[in-house]
Amino acid sequence: MSELEAQLEKANRLSAITQQIGFSLWQLQELEGVCATYYVLVEEAKFGMGEEAGNKLEENARKKTFGATIHKLVKAGLLTEEVEERFKKLLSERNWLVHSSRASSRNAIHSDSHMLALLERLRQISEEALSLLKHVGALTEAYVKKYGVSEEFIEKKSKEILEQWHSTDAI
Repeated sequence: MSELEAQLEKANRLSAITQQIGFSLWQLQELEGVCATYYVLVEEAKFGMGEEAGNKLEENARKKTFGATIHKLVKAGLLTEEVEERFKKLLSERNWLVHSSRASSRNAIHSDSHMLALLERLRQISEEALSLLKHVGALTEAYVKKYGVSEEFIEKKSKEILEQWHSTDAI
């Protein structure tokens, strides 16, 4: 293999790795935000407080670390033991990803087997974040329904948010 071919192979590996890292981080960020919102909704929001006050609470909650948010959810009794353990494991994986994945995965751009192992670990992080995101979403939906928010209203708001996200103006 020529030096140019070797460099291209490394570049291709790096591209695949960074794409998966980016996707994993996006999934984690979404989960972190949803967890903060769920905590605020269930533990901090008060009926009649208004949108501005609610938005401020949510903004403050989203500034906290993921670990702090998980701790608050656990302390408030909002997670089962099984889900708590899943969150703790994911938090550990998130911290590895953010703080030490590069140092512990240097061989991934030099070796297909190391790259594939790294990509699999990142894929598992993404999948678990999505699974927990769906779980917290279901908890949130059940909570608001308990207080009279209709399925139709939830669907309408979800559609509005999706349309905003998919709008070319949002880019």
